[in-house]
Amino acid sequence: MVIKKRFIALAATLILATVGCSPERSGVATPAPSPSTNPSSSPSGSTSGNVFGDLKACDLLEPTTTAKGFDPPTVEQAESDNGCATRKRRYGSARLYLVAEAGIEQLSAGQGTKNPTKIGGRDAVEIPGDAGTQSCTVAIAVTQGSRLTASTGLNEGTNEEACALSREIAEAAEPKLPRGN
Repeated sequence: MVIKKRFIALAATLILATVGCSPERSGVATPAPSPSTNPSSSPSGSTSGNVFGDLKACDLLEPTTTAKGFDPPTVEQAESDNGCATRKRRYGSARLYLVAEAGIEQLSAGQGTKNPTKIGGRDAVEIPGDAGTQSCTVAIAVTQGSRLTASTGLNEGTNEEACALSREIAEAAEPKLPRGN
């Protein structure tokens, strides 16, 4: 199980690195689901089952990225089965994952360094350069064993610029997250 989680984290990092550098993405795009339930009604704190309930990653990513001219987000399952990705031509890509089975401690720093921080009073980490230059991941602890991960890969720019967008996405999504233990 540990090897599988490490492989998934490595695969997600490699995907982020290649998507940030390539002009086109391969695969089949899936439209983002419509907003459904109120996130505050989601279960919180349970380590068994899904702490996120019916909350969908695309519902959290879409408001921030659409306002910035990104394409409509599509469902993605590289880091967990509840992920979402979008891109903006000639700018870069953004992803958000709700990871029910791994907390911020299990998140790999990749090529970057984990910097502890707080978002909305929750423990979080910021990882500038996790997938090389022009990239950043910000992760928020929901419970000890679950997290939200927001990642950005830019075609041009700096890790700091990528972190600014990842942090903006994470800060916008944080109030909608269930309160964990």
